[in-house]
Amino acid sequence: MRLLHYVLLELTVGVVGLGAVGAGLKLGAEVWADRRAERVQQELARHYPKREDLSRPPVPRITGDASGTFLGMSDELLLARVRDQPITGVKLNRGGSSLSFRVEFADGSRAAFKPAQTNLQTIPRKEVAAYRLNRLLGLNAVPPAVPYSLHKNELLGKLHPESRFALPRIKAETIFNPLGETPGVFSYWIPVVKDSGFDTPDGLRQTAEWLMQGTFIPPDKRRLAAQLSDLVVFDFLTANPDRYSGGNMKMSADGEHLFYMDNTLSFFLRPEGHSRNRAALEKAQRFSRHLYRALSGVTLEALEEAMWDEHDGQEVLTPSEIRAVVARRDVALKHIKTVAQAYGEEQVLVFP
Repeated sequence: MRLLHYVLLELTVGVVGLGAVGAGLKLGAEVWADRRAERVQQELARHYPKREDLSRPPVPRITGDASGTFLGMSDELLLARVRDQPITGVKLNRGGSSLSFRVEFADGSRAAFKPAQTNLQTIPRKEVAAYRLNRLLGLNAVPPAVPYSLHKNELLGKLHPESRFALPRIKAETIFNPLGETPGVFSYWIPVVKDSGFDTPDGLRQTAEWLMQGTFIPPDKRRLAAQLSDLVVFDFLTANPDRYSGGNMKMSADGEHLFYMDNTLSFFLRPEGHSRNRAALEKAQRFSRHLYRALSGVTLEALEEAMWDEHDGQEVLTPSEIRAVVARRDVALKHIKTVAQAYGEEQVLVFP
């Protein structure tokens, strides 16, 4: 019964979203065309899995070479805290075109909550998929994320007084199933972030320069350059064209670590990658050796295992979405190998 309710929920998102086109998506008609084209394939694959998949036993998450920690804390600890702690308060995050909330828990923990909503730029499960792919690649740049269904009474009943002005919008845009729940995602709340500036015209030029052959990278910027290179590959794999649309390039307060946040507009069914991400990849000529090696581990089997949610017994990505990731992995590997043949492996795989 719960699966049926969820089917109705996401199909409702697709229908209601048709009326939102007039308001305009940030990325315009191209993204909307992608979304309409893939909707039927996604929903059929996601909500009508093979019978044997329904009884698949829990499997451990594949983490590649990653430490399994985020900001010095265990992923599992962080996720358990947001899954199991009572919610004490909810506040609407201002800014952005989609609904997002800051949720506070009894032990003082915080998480960002993105509900199922009419805004087609936000498909919550894809934040979970990005986090798991990040771990499969041996990265720790995406905040730990977990699927979570929040009841209407809890979301609205614990809404902070400062956010009550937005009640009409929240009620209109949040999609609740017949049980009164909105299937969404909890992501660990990073206490302090700041804009990196790499999504500005100057920042984009700087990134392109650092990742070109024959250019100088200041020694104190090599770590950032490596993370930017990893991000180019990561966004190509996830087919995320929204990274440089404004506000999606955050970093730590000390300026040492990039965070790959806001991944809900991603995982399109484009085997060759989104044009924006492909253009960025084709310009890049310097890569991380560890990420290059990790790409070989992004197989169909590994992704199927990593994208199975053991708590809900559902797939985080559809079979079609998984196959598209593997196809994009092949494109990324081919590009890196081609550049290495032209300039030499030592000049291309320059980051650890």
